[in-house]
Amino acid sequence: MSEELSSSPHEVAVLLLSLGEKGAAQVFKHLSSREVRQISQTMANMPPMKRDEVQNVMNHFFHEYRYEVGIAGGTRNYLEKSLKIAMGDKDAKNLMDSIYGEENTSSLEMMKWMEPSAVAELIVNEHPQLQAVVLTYLEPGQAALVLQRLPERCHEDLLTRIAKLKELHPSIVQELNVIFDDSVGLISTSQNTSVSGLRQVADIMNRMNESSVSHMLEHFKEQDSDLADRIEQQMFVFEHFSRLDEDTIRKIIEEIPQNTLSLALKGASEPISSKFINTMTRREAKYLQDDMDSLGTVRSSQVQQARQEILNTARTLSQNGQIELNLSDEDEMIE
Repeated sequence: MSEELSSSPHEVAVLLLSLGEKGAAQVFKHLSSREVRQISQTMANMPPMKRDEVQNVMNHFFHEYRYEVGIAGGTRNYLEKSLKIAMGDKDAKNLMDSIYGEENTSSLEMMKWMEPSAVAELIVNEHPQLQAVVLTYLEPGQAALVLQRLPERCHEDLLTRIAKLKELHPSIVQELNVIFDDSVGLISTSQNTSVSGLRQVADIMNRMNESSVSHMLEHFKEQDSDLADRIEQQMFVFEHFSRLDEDTIRKIIEEIPQNTLSLALKGASEPISSKFINTMTRREAKYLQDDMDSLGTVRSSQVQQARQEILNTARTLSQNGQIELNLSDEDEMIE
């Protein structure tokens, strides 16, 4: 639990109930998935509180807190509105369903609220195809962390399996029910469920370092060149910076320390270096070139780390709607 709030989920729940829906939503945005689930569960089960009970909690947080009335327990409507503001309709519904025990709550949806290490421990000894199904349903960032915690020798096979997944057959669902019945919950479906394994692999690989991406793409090209091409078309890697427009590059540069950019461009291809340099003023470009020249010999791992930082920055800007990672070549546009 975040130290800024409290070590007690009960006290945090009292605080959020006193803040109102919008205030609670703002706090939820700064908590991990595990913390949101733990506190939401506490709020959902909390009975109406007396004024002196609330006062004790407020004194703990703020030392001096004046108010006129006590607060009611966490109603389902209050929780639902707060979570929707903080997380969006879909994720809020999944969490609400898991808290209030909806019959159709999916085990795979429930796992989105688990720590990556816990998910990895749950599936590590299962069949690779079942592991692939789980990794396909997790959010890309969480799936990448779970993959890191599974044996490295299995990564290539798992990503290949994920990339080829297009639908989930009810028989696979039944196997998942057997595995997760006691640990998570049941999945309820009698129809094939469509999934986008190819998109998921691209998103997972977007979160890997440059050397790992190169290795994985080489593996895919050796096994299935067509599949490798389709994955690469949906990815955004460092080489693709050369095909972004100048306005996008300029916004990315504004968010990056110059020493990081200098290191990332060390040994980069001419099209990539030119794209960044030509976007700058002459003075900025000269400073950048001087920094690169002064670096001398650097380790490949340092360059890769700097490039990864720039990629992460670009993806964050894209997710926030500040830029679009659309390539200049319309035939290879990133979705």
